[in-house]
Amino acid sequence: MPRQKISVKLDANNIGPHNGINQIKFSDEVDSNKAIFYASNGTGKSFISRAFRLTSVDKSGSNADDLLTLGQASGTLSLKIASTASPLDEKKLSISVRRSTPAVVQNDSGFIFHVFNSDFVEENIKPRDYTPDGNIEGYILGKVQIDITEEKKREEKLKGKIRAKDGAIDVIVENAKEELRDKGILPTTNEFSLIEKKRLRQSEVIDNVQSFEDIVRQLELLKRLPEKIPDISNPALSVNASVFDEIIKLLATSYPKSEWDVEFVSYIKKHRSFIENGLEVFSDTERICPFCKQSVDDVALGIIHNYKAFFSDKEAEILREIEGKTSAINEIIENIKRFGRETKTANAEIIKLQKFFPSLENTTLAIPNCEDTAFDCFNGLVSVLRNKSDNLMNTDFSVQELVAECKKHTCNVLQLQRSNSSIINTVNRTKQNTNAERLQLRRNLCKAQYLKVSNALSTQFKEIDSLTLELNELQRSIVEKEQQARISKKEQVYETLKYFLNRFFSGKYTIDRETFQIKFLGNNIGQKASSILSDGEKSIVAFCYYLASTHLHLSREDDYNRLFFIIDDPISSMDFHFVYAVAQSLRDIKEWFGINTYDRMWVFTHNLEFFSIVTRNHIINRAYVMKPGKIDLLRHQLLMPYENHLKDIVDIASGFQQPSHTSGNSIRHVLETVCKFEYPEKSLEAYITENETLSNNSCIFSLCQDISHGNVRNQPPFSPEVIITACKAVVEFMKVKYKGQVDAIQPKVVNGVA
Repeated sequence: MPRQKISVKLDANNIGPHNGINQIKFSDEVDSNKAIFYASNGTGKSFISRAFRLTSVDKSGSNADDLLTLGQASGTLSLKIASTASPLDEKKLSISVRRSTPAVVQNDSGFIFHVFNSDFVEENIKPRDYTPDGNIEGYILGKVQIDITEEKKREEKLKGKIRAKDGAIDVIVENAKEELRDKGILPTTNEFSLIEKKRLRQSEVIDNVQSFEDIVRQLELLKRLPEKIPDISNPALSVNASVFDEIIKLLATSYPKSEWDVEFVSYIKKHRSFIENGLEVFSDTERICPFCKQSVDDVALGIIHNYKAFFSDKEAEILREIEGKTSAINEIIENIKRFGRETKTANAEIIKLQKFFPSLENTTLAIPNCEDTAFDCFNGLVSVLRNKSDNLMNTDFSVQELVAECKKHTCNVLQLQRSNSSIINTVNRTKQNTNAERLQLRRNLCKAQYLKVSNALSTQFKEIDSLTLELNELQRSIVEKEQQARISKKEQVYETLKYFLNRFFSGKYTIDRETFQIKFLGNNIGQKASSILSDGEKSIVAFCYYLASTHLHLSREDDYNRLFFIIDDPISSMDFHFVYAVAQSLRDIKEWFGINTYDRMWVFTHNLEFFSIVTRNHIINRAYVMKPGKIDLLRHQLLMPYENHLKDIVDIASGFQQPSHTSGNSIRHVLETVCKFEYPEKSLEAYITENETLSNNSCIFSLCQDISHGNVRNQPPFSPEVIITACKAVVEFMKVKYKGQVDAIQPKVVNGVA
């Protein structure tokens, strides 16, 4: 029985380039609503597919200003489909777009439009690095129905028991909350939320706190805290740690001994401070002793000059440095001892505060070791410095262990100081902010209440758990029976992905059932899919996901028969074998999705080879060419580049077409195709030279080389007549070699019209 004819009408106005004289008003009568549309870039095919996407649920209420023709405030797209036998039973889709307002979609067609285009890729899989989304819920209702009435009654009875016990627990929980409110605990306190049924059931791990009653007493005690208690002083500690390394360097250096009298030097060492102070205030011109105010004679002046000379000498400089290091060591000792005393005082003050602030109960300061023996290493270093001052040339000192011990002791005390400082700051903040202490006690009161109520409800929760387990087992049984009448969307998406990925990649790339991650040769590639897949492979994964996502748009098994696939340019960046595989996959759609009525599919493309494969293999028989303002039915099937170029040459030779800027390229393409078919290794020049028909025309090779390559020219290099003659020579050559090729595309003339 022949199929009924279908009337199809598509109108598009002010949608992309389809406006004014270029608006689309397309209609045709077809046997099947499957068609492929060829359109060069910029003719507006993508605007049509994007308009169809507005029919999807996730696009409902969205603006579509970018679909409008520039300068236009509104636009429309409509589709009408009807059987020619029943023209009044028309299926209609109307899409109205108005700038700055949500698009209005009126879909009275009964069709579910599923659209693939670049927007689908950008929104659904590219942001996920080409890893399909496996978070899929829901079912497609099947045709099987099972009687589960008794199970449903039992389910409701169990739910009733659980609700009753839940209600009793709610009363206990509410009473516990009321008790906290009576103690001044605000519901905004974070820990107040512990007293919730869900959290009480979880038996959360709570910090060790005192009993509810003890914490209430502590809150009362805090109310009696004396006012204006001074802050605890933070003991300071200043240590010049660099002195240890300086001492090592000083001791390791041998200094030449001056020629001063030993007794003289010894005297100066004993009275250095007195002598240096005197020299600072003594004046050579006045010659008056700054201490006794008597006149200084020449002998005394000579001694003074010796003093000055000594202190200007290197030996005196080193002795001063040794004294400085000794003083620095003694200062460190004293600073540490002072720090120890102050730390003990601060710790005693903290102990006094503990009775008012329970949070400080375990707070103590670490006291540094200030016993005399703790400073043996420092004193030993001072002793070595004295030995150095007695013999500046001596370097035989073993002080590495002493210095290391001094550094260690110093570092320990500094670390202790930092730790104590943090503790004291915390204590002072606690003391200054009694509100914070009260808040902590209130938080602990909530925790104590949680522990008390949780223990009290333990039995009730176990009873509910037992009932819930019974309910879950019953519901699991119900689900198992319902599964026989429901189809998991996730499972269907997985199976479709699995099938089509294998269709394209033959096992190279697969899909993980649980995570939906892409696998390369069996191994999950995780988030690396975007960097591992080639651009063509990404396009394949996106197209496979598009096919698999079909199930997400359906509610019932019968919905498969309502599908209308709109596929725009599915072969971006693909190699030829992928292009061919996409074309073949279109043939699988009807069988794979179990469509038992007419399958509906519109495919848009600007790729001539893909267009040819689909039509020549009868995957889609209805082929159209989209041009500005119209969609024309394709009248012949010669769609490959070679055949188009040959048709151009035949049309020029026959007088049905004038030469153009592409004519030279057409001659070259045809002759190169034939040459490579016959002699893969032979050059085009040799092939032309060896064929008499071609070589007799002196312009053919020049046309191939010149007109088919991009060079800047100020005037046409060949006249139209020359090109026509060359085309005739090529046609003559092809008729001798491959007559069938020419006959297949020879323009047929009827009443003088081709």
